[in-house]
Amino acid sequence: MITFLKRKLQDVTISTKLYFTIGIMAFLVIIELFTLWFAVSTLSSVRAFVNGEGLWSKAQKDAVYSLFLYANSHKEADYQAFKQFLKVPLGDNKARLELQKPNPDLEIAREGFLQGRNHPEDVDGMIHLITRFHNIFYINKAIAAWGKAATTMDQLITIGDQLHTIISADVLDQKKIDEVMAQAKDLNRKVTTLEDEFSFTLGEGSRWLENIILNLLLTISLTIGTTSILITVSVSRGIEKGIQEIVAGAALVSRGVLNARVTVYSGDEIGMLANSFNKMIDTLEYSLYNIRKLQDAEKTLKKEKEKAETSEKTKQLFLAKMSHEIRTPMNAILGFARLLEETIENKEQQEYIQIIIKSGDDLLVILNDILDFSRMEAGKLVFESIPLHLKEIIHLNILMMEPKWKKKNIEINYLIDEKIPETIMGDSVRLNQILINLISNALKFTEKGHVSISVICIEQNEEKIILDFGIKDTGIGIDGGKLGQIFESFEQATNETARKFGGAGLGLSIVKQLVQLQHGEIFVNSKLGLGSDFHFRLPFLKVSSHVKKDIAEKLQMGVQLGTGIHVLVVEDNLINQMLVIKILKQRGFETETAETGLIALAKYEKKHFDIVLMDVQMPEMDGYEATKRIRELKDHKKNIPIIAMTAHTIKGEYERCLEIGMDDYISKPFDKKELFEKIFKLLKKD
Repeated sequence: MITFLKRKLQDVTISTKLYFTIGIMAFLVIIELFTLWFAVSTLSSVRAFVNGEGLWSKAQKDAVYSLFLYANSHKEADYQAFKQFLKVPLGDNKARLELQKPNPDLEIAREGFLQGRNHPEDVDGMIHLITRFHNIFYINKAIAAWGKAATTMDQLITIGDQLHTIISADVLDQKKIDEVMAQAKDLNRKVTTLEDEFSFTLGEGSRWLENIILNLLLTISLTIGTTSILITVSVSRGIEKGIQEIVAGAALVSRGVLNARVTVYSGDEIGMLANSFNKMIDTLEYSLYNIRKLQDAEKTLKKEKEKAETSEKTKQLFLAKMSHEIRTPMNAILGFARLLEETIENKEQQEYIQIIIKSGDDLLVILNDILDFSRMEAGKLVFESIPLHLKEIIHLNILMMEPKWKKKNIEINYLIDEKIPETIMGDSVRLNQILINLISNALKFTEKGHVSISVICIEQNEEKIILDFGIKDTGIGIDGGKLGQIFESFEQATNETARKFGGAGLGLSIVKQLVQLQHGEIFVNSKLGLGSDFHFRLPFLKVSSHVKKDIAEKLQMGVQLGTGIHVLVVEDNLINQMLVIKILKQRGFETETAETGLIALAKYEKKHFDIVLMDVQMPEMDGYEATKRIRELKDHKKNIPIIAMTAHTIKGEYERCLEIGMDDYISKPFDKKELFEKIFKLLKKD
């Protein structure tokens, strides 16, 4: 039985054991406190009885004394004093008689004790002592002595009445008075003896009760202590044994021994911990097996990753090189074509040169698409936040597409919300790229009808505005099942579409990424044969007051001439060199050229120049090194403004140019308006 109970106790949770221990201790402490309270209240009641006996005895003695005074003085006042003193023992006796009844009236008993001049706060305790313990030997004996004393007091009252009758007679009989007083003395002695017996009995009873209570309190205290120690020892031994087993198992695991399992001694928390430990070892053993398998796979993946990274670097270097090699001749082709366009008056020749410019622009768009797609894949695309005129961008897009829509006899219109400010902050190049793709697609796939462009303000506050751009056409439309694919790379709605209309399938993929990278969203509604409705939403910043001031300054710069301004053009490509000189001389600038960085340094040391246009890729000494040498000069010449002119457009090129010491950057092919704007801005600052 003991073994069974011990086994059951082991399976009980530690928290339950602790709660059980605390519960037992709390219960025993409550019993101890209750016992102590009971003892104190009982002893207090005994004390009240002893005090009441003193009052009772004193009143009896005072009554006897008043009776003797009355026997000698024959004064009625002494007799009345005798009767008054007797009220105290009579009140106590009244309470005793009531409490000895089977169903006593406690109010009558309370009145009796109060008449006996007992303290009101002691009365309830005195009543409870008699009602609860009247069968206890000591209390029974004390009540018996009390009853005898009360009987004696009745006899004393009778003697007092006899004495009063004798003294009140017409003729005093001294002999009868003496006989009565002799009886009174005898009764007084008897009452004193009974009073002593009452007090002695109560003292014995209180000592007996005190011993019982002390023994009981001692027993309870010993029980509390013993129980706590036994349960604590039992619980702590169980915990210690289980923990030692787990620690030993953990030590084995730390040495790499994964086949070790710990013994489970109980079903409590330590037992559950031991079970969990064993399960953990099982998992570790299985995981180790998987890890060994994964390590081989990881090595393979690492090699593949290194190959992929090498391939990506090679691709980026190739794209950078391709960008430079293509943009350099494109700069010359488009630049001279535009210069030629300004000089040709023959209508047919104008058409030819416009076709050349358009083809160059298309080729440049394809090149930009490829580069942008590569940058977005690598997460290296950076967006500008510069002032832009929305209406001007829309108008230029429509004007640029004019040959297409006029040739197809397609109507094109646009609507711009009046709530949109004239100038907002954003990346005009990327916005233009998105619009060109969408408008170009709309015109490409529309044979008749119209193309509508709308810009609506969706939301705005003091700092930001969100615009919804819509490009709606009446073209061939898109099958609903293909809508989810058109934004994927190198995808078009159908193979027939690709054959008929051409295109690489990169445009919409780039549009989607450009919108999402600017924290916008794009969506399309389309039905086959009924046209398409593309919408994209983009957030823009509003133009602050200091930006408005910069815009005004740029407008003023736009009409300035370059008369008296000496420009050093550092360019190794003779065609591009010729193009830059032609453009600068049209505006009145004075120019001089240098084919390498070394020649540029030599010329700059001998002559005065106001600004340097520095190509980056050159033989002997490139533009980076030449800029460093200029910035290292000791005199004021080191502060000349330098603008980088490069076909490199990869991410970080602009930052690198500024870090080396250049003041600004323009990519090839460049816009002459942008070039003039940058030159005048730097010269004004200078």
